[in-house]
Amino acid sequence: MNATFDLKTAISNIATRWKYKCDEVNPGVFRVDVAIKMKDGSFRYQFVWVWIIAGRHFGKDVVYMNSRCGEYNANLNHYKLLKEGGYGTYASVTITTDKRKDGTDCESVIVQAVQPVEHTSEAILNEALYDVAYNADIIEESYFGGDNN
Repeated sequence: MNATFDLKTAISNIATRWKYKCDEVNPGVFRVDVAIKMKDGSFRYQFVWVWIIAGRHFGKDVVYMNSRCGEYNANLNHYKLLKEGGYGTYASVTITTDKRKDGTDCESVIVQAVQPVEHTSEAILNEALYDVAYNADIIEESYFGGDNN
């Protein structure tokens, strides 16, 4: 494990540098509201959830982050959605088990990054965090009708 990496400190430093809103919603679980600058100078915002999962990568700890794009449904253009996965540097597009706001089960399309802690620095976390937010925002806008998450 990268003994010098502290997720809370790294996330706090990134949030301060870029003026992102960041909340520790549970111990060790962070919700970061990433600001994405548009071509016209305006900003869009995308929530990214970040935490450490012990033992996920061949028994090693990882920094896991994801951002919800929308609820999966069979009418999505699967070909185009899979192609979107090719734009991420750190991020990938996947489907995960989720809950609707009313608590009922569903599946959601998310963008995620899984970074081994031992290979993570604040600089890498900064890049991965933005990559997840940016790609999730594009997918949310393109396939789910706008900024919903």
